[in-house]
Amino acid sequence: MRDDSRKWDAPPDDSQPLTGMGMTVARVWPTRQLLISAPDVLARMPGAGWPDVVTGAPYTLCLRRDRVLEVDGPAREEGWDGVQAVTDVSDAYAVFRIEGPQALALCRRGTEVSLARPSRSVARQMFGLSAFLYPWENEERFCLHVPRAHAQALWQMLAAHMGQMQRSA
Repeated sequence: MRDDSRKWDAPPDDSQPLTGMGMTVARVWPTRQLLISAPDVLARMPGAGWPDVVTGAPYTLCLRRDRVLEVDGPAREEGWDGVQAVTDVSDAYAVFRIEGPQALALCRRGTEVSLARPSRSVARQMFGLSAFLYPWENEERFCLHVPRAHAQALWQMLAAHMGQMQRSA
């Protein structure tokens, strides 16, 4: 069999955080991520939108008017119970934490966001990838969930943009 491994970059080592410009980007591992869908889910499980600051666990993120992502919540039975659908997506999303005084500036390189322009949803396009972005504990710390298959691409984009920010400083 032909060896084509040299045609692709080796996956980056995301076990060590990216640092620079007073920022840190690190991969974090929530215990559980559950996607909960129902017509009235926001009435029953109010969640954070943009730019609501999320503190502590468990917490719920608004994705759409009929869908939320519950992070580090209690175990729930998967499936449809006649009221809502619950799907464990713990392995479906990679989560990154971006911290530091330039964290929002780094996020703005990948998506159009402003702390002054609220949105009911945390869903965004970040560097062309589907993502959930929200402030975590304060306005200099953000969490970013992306489909796990896109984690390597996001990591490389964040590293490249942090490097550009350092060179232009």
